Amino acid sequence: MKTKVYEYIKKKRIIEEGESVVLGVSGGADSICMLSILNDLKEQLGIRISVVHVNHMIRGIEAAKDADFVRNLCEKLGVPFYLETVNVPKLASETGKTEEEAGRIVRYEIYGKYMERLKAQKVAVAHNQNDNAETILFNIFRGSGLKGLIGIPVKRDYIIRPLLGCTREEIEYYLKINGLEYRTDYTNNLTDYSRNKIRLELLSWVRENINKKAEYNIVNAAENLREISEYMDVQIEAAFVKYVENGVIAEEAFELPTAIIKGIIRKTIANQGNGLKDITKTHIELIVKLSKMQVSKSVTLPYSLTAVKTYDGVAIRRRTTHKVVKEEKVLFENGIIHENKFFCLSEETEAFDKENIPELMYTKWFDYDKIEKLSVRNRQPGDYLSIDDGKHKKLKQYLIDKKIPKDEREELCLLAEGSHILWIVGHRISAEYKVTKETKRILRVDYRQGE
Repeated sequence: MKTKVYEYIKKKRIIEEGESVVLGVSGGADSICMLSILNDLKEQLGIRISVVHVNHMIRGIEAAKDADFVRNLCEKLGVPFYLETVNVPKLASETGKTEEEAGRIVRYEIYGKYMERLKAQKVAVAHNQNDNAETILFNIFRGSGLKGLIGIPVKRDYIIRPLLGCTREEIEYYLKINGLEYRTDYTNNLTDYSRNKIRLELLSWVRENINKKAEYNIVNAAENLREISEYMDVQIEAAFVKYVENGVIAEEAFELPTAIIKGIIRKTIANQGNGLKDITKTHIELIVKLSKMQVSKSVTLPYSLTAVKTYDGVAIRRRTTHKVVKEEKVLFENGIIHENKFFCLSEETEAFDKENIPELMYTKWFDYDKIEKLSVRNRQPGDYLSIDDGKHKKLKQYLIDKKIPKDEREELCLLAEGSHILWIVGHRISAEYKVTKETKRILRVDYRQGE
């Protein structure tokens, strides 16, 4: 078996020569086997190893005995040993997680901490082929997608699993012929946990009644799916780069094969930084349907995200709470302040060229004599502006015609006189306030944003 593990490590390239590896050792059969084999192979592999044991404080005196057992074995082998004790039951109660989930999270956090402290490159954990089969079935039963069906990865980031190619039977046989003792966690034989039920009841029945190589066949099928998944990842990444910009999935992307567009949607959501744990198949399908709906229709997503149909496709972004801002008075003679936006007002001299007004986005000129009282605000019902033919047009209709997304309309900063919009900042001004040859006084307004 030692040769099998060595060849597996080399084939999968999970440890490189010269690396330092932190081993997560619980004291159970799998982790003791991993410690024994990697300790024997460390010279051949050219690596350094150390052991971290986490006492979860779930099994009282038995947990303390586990820690002492691993410490004594490490002293015997001459391997550095580190112990961390965490009250997982208390942590689970405080976070609302199960003890199993809370324990797993804190365990990996501790492994990562010691990897940095010891300047190691990898953390090795002792999952085996049977664990992989159980995980795949568990993911199927809870409705996982393709990623869940490929099972436990042999390596992900700095986490490696050198025994993933070995069966539980091989591990137990190795321990027996080498006279290696290990600790048995009685909770592994309780059917309170879903995974234990799968291992102790379901897979046991399948081996006896359907196929004694059930675990191997499950893992082999998952490996085939992994190859497909890796190919899909390449295609999705290429499509994502081509069709997604600033969280907006282009309309034409929704004509791609279903698997590709769903992958693009999931990647776009994941890029918001909250992962995909609470994103379901239903969420993804609702976004696909949204692409065929009218502009401004939306779908509410977890993590305070929303998907909105826009003129360009579907935008996935964080929800914002829009508020109608009351009109702001002119606070001093030469300016208006609106939140962190500043409007500087000044009158042009007679030398200003009224026939060659610059086309600037954030500086505009108006007929001063037509203005009585200015305000700066967001849009309100009844707002309108004068378009180039001299007719009034509702602001809402103008924004729709210009294909400005609904959520962006709520954020527009407006320079107004009553309900008449003089300037949609970043866009156009009202024709009724434009400077003409007949204009006698000219008001210049400069827009600035910042503290």
